[in-house]
Amino acid sequence: MNILDIAHQRLLNQHIVGTPFEKPADAVAWLGAVQAQDYAGAKWAVGMRLQGATDAAIDQAFADGTLLRTHVMRPTWHFVTPADIRWMLQLTAPRVNALNASYYRQRALDDDIFKRSNAILAKALHGGKQLTRVELA
Repeated sequence: MNILDIAHQRLLNQHIVGTPFEKPADAVAWLGAVQAQDYAGAKWAVGMRLQGATDAAIDQAFADGTLLRTHVMRPTWHFVTPADIRWMLQLTAPRVNALNASYYRQRALDDDIFKRSNAILAKALHGGKQLTRVELA
């Protein structure tokens, strides 16, 4: 296998060439997660792996909840699927919380505060309601 073979195999494995995915969530699930600090760039990374993708179709995947944008792996944004978010959070949360521990202490954020705020946020978002960060605050 030469360098061109390796490059082509990587393009195939990442679905940049070859058979495209049908839905945005299929592409994100295949990749595991998509780094999404640059939202437009991350949508492009998903769209280039789809047949006939449109910006509106990818936005609709977020509106429908088939794609999520969250801080799952570190304090930066990632696209993930609902099927993967829980195990990813369980895997990454200890490290993220360790990195944020001094911030939590400075602001008196403890387990009780997190439990109460999570309950308030869950109630505010119940039934698929969508709110902006400002509205949630």
